[in-house]
Amino acid sequence: MALLPQDPKDQYKMLGVILVMALGAVFYLYVWSPKGTDLAELEQRVEQIEQANTLAETRTRDLDSVREELELGERQFAMLQRLVPARGEVPAIYEAIASETQSLGLDLLNVTPTEPIADSAAFFLRQNWEMQLEGEYHDVGQFLSRVASFTRIVHPEVSEIRPAGVTNSGRQLVQARFRLETFVLPPEGSTTPMEGG
Repeated sequence: MALLPQDPKDQYKMLGVILVMALGAVFYLYVWSPKGTDLAELEQRVEQIEQANTLAETRTRDLDSVREELELGERQFAMLQRLVPARGEVPAIYEAIASETQSLGLDLLNVTPTEPIADSAAFFLRQNWEMQLEGEYHDVGQFLSRVASFTRIVHPEVSEIRPAGVTNSGRQLVQARFRLETFVLPPEGSTTPMEGG
């Protein structure tokens, strides 16, 4: 029993099939397989580039939101600076306070300013006054209300109100001890002193 056909036509057919198979194997090994590997590498590279693009887009969106937050913070800080007086304006604030006491008929008994100290972020200086005044109860309340509504930030904090007598018309006089607190901008070009030092 022969493996190869005896007929020359069949031999040529067999040789043709072997040749086609050999060409197919050569094509697969030298053309198809490397192209498949190149294609796989190319697909992997495309996937990496798409991931990098997605990451870059995310970072761009994050950067845009950070920029928006920064702009909002700058606007809020500028608005706060308009409300906070410069250190040179402190005497004008004191004069406005004295003017309010006179216009309401209150007696300013004591004013003790403290040395300005830096706030926790060291952007502003905290200026306090310990004050004591005497007058009718409602006038004291009106004074505190007016001071709290100054165009600059001034925060009154009452520590004590006690009776101080009665007017000729029978109205109650009180003595009020309180602290006024405001923030001031440090002088241009100076470094803000640290609290306690």
